[in-house]
Amino acid sequence: MAASSATSLMAAVAGEFLEAAIPTILYIRGVYPAELFERKRKYNVPVRQSRHKDLNEYIAGAIKDMMEWMSKGIVERVVLSIEEAASGRQLERFVFEFELDLTADRAAHARSLAAQARESLEDAFRQVLLKINVADSLLAPLPKELTFGLYAHTASRLHDNDDWEEMASEGNDRGRAEKGNENMLTVPLKSVQAGCFRLQLLVQSPSSG
Repeated sequence: MAASSATSLMAAVAGEFLEAAIPTILYIRGVYPAELFERKRKYNVPVRQSRHKDLNEYIAGAIKDMMEWMSKGIVERVVLSIEEAASGRQLERFVFEFELDLTADRAAHARSLAAQARESLEDAFRQVLLKINVADSLLAPLPKELTFGLYAHTASRLHDNDDWEEMASEGNDRGRAEKGNENMLTVPLKSVQAGCFRLQLLVQSPSSG
């Protein structure tokens, strides 16, 4: 599998995964009322889908832009930031770290995945969705009156510093950089691998120390 084909495949399947994962996180963490969501299934796993047209457009537009970047090998991390509505203070960050390893010692294995890569990726994403569904029991309660931001962090090898771009934030203007993520306590939720593809999901919250 050529590098360009591999990144395009990862972007396509990752986009489908995020379309299920992001609304599900917004639901389980109470960012919006439960009645705003309907029950669906993705990869044979229960997920949530928003009933709100504007919210769906925010999420779909952000994912489309980020996956275009990912298909070019630019995006390393996608962050869903849950924020206090009044102040914009970050309360929690769900960090999706994507990696495609096409180094020489993995090239043959990557090519062997050509026929089964999508199935392998979908199985990996299924495992992550299952973990997301139980994440609420592992995390501290959040206050009311929340909003969220979606951010794409670009590969540091392409820039002097790690860069980021906000793709969509309900109630905020597009183009605002992510801020306030210093001194965050990081908890790994799930790490999966499908051949040359890797995904790690982390949850970060402000450290009390």
